Amino acid sequence: MDMAPLDTPLKSERILKEISQRDTARKTIDVQEEKVKVVIFISGRNRYAFYGRDIKEILPSCPISWVPGLPDYLPGLINVRGDVESVIDIRHFLGEEITASHEGLIAMAKRESFRSGVMIDSVEDVADIPLRSIKPPLSTLGGAARELVIGEIEYGGKTAALIDIGKLAAKISL
Repeated sequence: MDMAPLDTPLKSERILKEISQRDTARKTIDVQEEKVKVVIFISGRNRYAFYGRDIKEILPSCPISWVPGLPDYLPGLINVRGDVESVIDIRHFLGEEITASHEGLIAMAKRESFRSGVMIDSVEDVADIPLRSIKPPLSTLGGAARELVIGEIEYGGKTAALIDIGKLAAKISL
């Protein structure tokens, strides 16, 4: 009589293990959660975010050419590889403190026919977040920012207000 080594599982044990694995596989459903890319940035003392699809590139600080007669929220124009682009000081619309100089970055935003640079202090991260994690804006959100904010996201344990570039574009009038 030929005996199996002691460390070899019995046929009945292998069958029971296989049945258990099949049951577990049936209960496990692979759900692909819809995600959206966001650019999380700092302006003043607050965190904000843009949809990633609206931001084409982030430029380092560069000289902004002043143009007479522009409104306060348009400090001037910049040269981006031969193209002249307007620059928006988003602090004007967010109720942030406006300073005379800007040493931060410029987020090049584009949606439909709107294209402009947006002055920001720094980029914290570019991340894919679950679409369902975007919450409605806080009802306590006040001031000028309320008109631009379309939601709130939590990332890295902190909250960021999600700004709609389309609403910002609608506020710009030359």
